[in-house]
Amino acid sequence: MVQYMKKYLKMRISLIISLIIVVGFISVSLINYYTYGKVIKDDIKNISKLTSTNIYSDINNELTKPIFVSLTMANDHFLKDWLSDEQTSLNDEAYIKKLQDFLIGIKLKYNYNSVFLVSAQTNNYYHFEGIHKSISKDNEHDQWYYAFIDENEFYDLDVDTDEAADNTLTVFINCRIEDDNGSLMGVVGVGVEMNEVQNILKKFEDNFDLEACLIDHDGLTQVHTHSKFIERVNMFNEPVINQFRDQIIENKESMETFQYQQEKLDGYLITRYIPELDWYLMIKKDTSILKKSFHSQMASDFFIILLVILVLILLSNNLIRRYERQITELIKIDQLTRFPNRRAFEESIQDALEQFNKNEQTFTAFVFDVDNFKKVNDTHGHIFGDQVLALIGTLTKKRLGSAAIVTRWGGDEFAGIIYASKEQAEKIGSDLIAYIDSVKELKEYGITISLGLTEVQSLDTPDSLMIRADQGLYEAKNNGKNQSYMI
Repeated sequence: MVQYMKKYLKMRISLIISLIIVVGFISVSLINYYTYGKVIKDDIKNISKLTSTNIYSDINNELTKPIFVSLTMANDHFLKDWLSDEQTSLNDEAYIKKLQDFLIGIKLKYNYNSVFLVSAQTNNYYHFEGIHKSISKDNEHDQWYYAFIDENEFYDLDVDTDEAADNTLTVFINCRIEDDNGSLMGVVGVGVEMNEVQNILKKFEDNFDLEACLIDHDGLTQVHTHSKFIERVNMFNEPVINQFRDQIIENKESMETFQYQQEKLDGYLITRYIPELDWYLMIKKDTSILKKSFHSQMASDFFIILLVILVLILLSNNLIRRYERQITELIKIDQLTRFPNRRAFEESIQDALEQFNKNEQTFTAFVFDVDNFKKVNDTHGHIFGDQVLALIGTLTKKRLGSAAIVTRWGGDEFAGIIYASKEQAEKIGSDLIAYIDSVKELKEYGITISLGLTEVQSLDTPDSLMIRADQGLYEAKNNGKNQSYMI
């Protein structure tokens, strides 16, 4: 009887222990599921937003410059004088040659696919190769001209095929030329090959597994990596996107993030208005597959570990803690330079501000970037550009050492904190610029950096500090680059 009672008691204790382990494991599994699910979800959202910002910047750089070039041409006195004398000089080959030379000069200087001028007096369409044709209302391909002048806008962007360049799909920037009385003299502009803009989107799509495009106010696709979508597919016809249509169109001030769940679709839609282009950037990140994969993996792990729970319960807890540390580290480390990334820097600068408010431990925030980095990338390729960024990061860490926190801010920008007074930080910054300028591997490619600095002040926030530092960087750029500027 006693032996039976002992056996019963042992079984009961074993059952209770097993039950506690099972309940504990299930609880831990559920907690980890929701915790990591939220972390992954937030990371996908933040990465998508960061990608949207980078695409916005690259697209702006690619298309804003030709807008400025076209606006400059529209105000050029040579073109206005040339158009004034056009009707009396059409038979003068030398006169036509002057215009050709002007247009060729713009093409060679900026490497645009097309540079053109349309005269309002004669309807002649001038190309850098001469008179291309005469614009006519009867020609369907010429309707862009009449639509543009009827809009009475000073400039606009138009996606069309370029008849003068084998019908290449092109983004045209059209600008009005007006005389001193405001009367129309003609339309001038440049054309950027669509594939140049498409390549920007494709780079991010491939790297981050998302869909990116540019649309107009009506939702009509203007730029897409698949040419068959351009000016044919209306994104607002897609139910997932159409539900946010009004919010997308109305928000012209900031980035907008939408989460959608519809039938088997699950993901994020991020939009941002580009005022210079009067288009909207749209990023779509589908997380349905990732979510299913995550659920499947969690279920498999649950049943496998359940079978060996008595052996692996301690190891699983240790592994969870280790993976948590690794994920946290990966979130805060830039993979190219191995520096802390922007997310980690925001924590560092917040800590520095708290210390400043407690004991007035002063510090200087800074931002620097690589001068003419786009040109470096365009000339030598993105792999070389990455090598340049990695080298500059290594040199910066070597030069500043423990005197500063240095992080990869994004793109070719680095940011950090120097724990020193304003005067000391300014000297450290100047020494760093000179040091980078003296490195042989960089010097032979003319690679330098520009640096903006600002000392912490009372009532500062992370945003106000970095805005001032960024203004300093802007001033350093304006003053000729390869220098620092303290605000």
